[in-house]
Amino acid sequence: MRGPVPGRGTRLDHLIVGVHPVYEALVRGDRPIERIHIRRGSVPEKVRRILGLAAERGIPVRREGRDLLDRQAGGRLHQGVVAVAGSIGAVGFESLLAGECPLVVVLDGVQDPQNLGAVIRTAETAGATGVVVTERRSAPLSAAVSRASAGAVEHVPLARVGNLVSALKIMKSTGIWVVGVDPAGEALWTDFDYRLPVALVLGGEHRGIRRLVREACDIVVRVPMGGRIESLNVSVAAGIVLFEAVRQRRTSLPILESGYPI
Repeated sequence: MRGPVPGRGTRLDHLIVGVHPVYEALVRGDRPIERIHIRRGSVPEKVRRILGLAAERGIPVRREGRDLLDRQAGGRLHQGVVAVAGSIGAVGFESLLAGECPLVVVLDGVQDPQNLGAVIRTAETAGATGVVVTERRSAPLSAAVSRASAGAVEHVPLARVGNLVSALKIMKSTGIWVVGVDPAGEALWTDFDYRLPVALVLGGEHRGIRRLVREACDIVVRVPMGGRIESLNVSVAAGIVLFEAVRQRRTSLPILESGYPI
């Protein structure tokens, strides 16, 4: 008997779709995987590695026709691989504040799963400590997010918070600098020393950072716009600022004794 397809017992947020997301989930090993569906026929090297990992862990593998995989993936590009798994887990918010010099990405109302996945992928490649999202007004941690993150969602600690302003205040009380990223920021994105413990706050697709969240930031920085479009995609903005932090943390820059550390 074939396994259920979306709408018949399998929720889309319990699916991992695509070669790279499934492989990363197996490597990470944090999410229980019930079974893996592979398209019939010859398979590329990375799919053979998926089959090997599945065999090592006793995970059932089913060979399917393309039509059934298309239905299981709910229209998403699956590359011939779909896994049925547990939900993407969330970590405790406080766990992201530990460590010598946290670099946390905080998202205020990012509702597009493609954008959320892209930010998570960027955060992972930059070595961020983790990502914080809101319980409301945020894209669910779904198969689409996993796919857009290219499997990075399996490696980046994710925390959900009910009240973002309160969460930022807790961060500040632990010595973390809260840096908003917004086109109307008062300083350039390079005018801050990211070698300090930092939480980068980025807003949603349409309204950006909300007023109360903005007021909770220590400083708001901007990336100058030279064209006719008023703002960057949130994942692009995240990449620009995160890799400025990476650059600074790998070099030696002075810190002023007064005012904002720049």
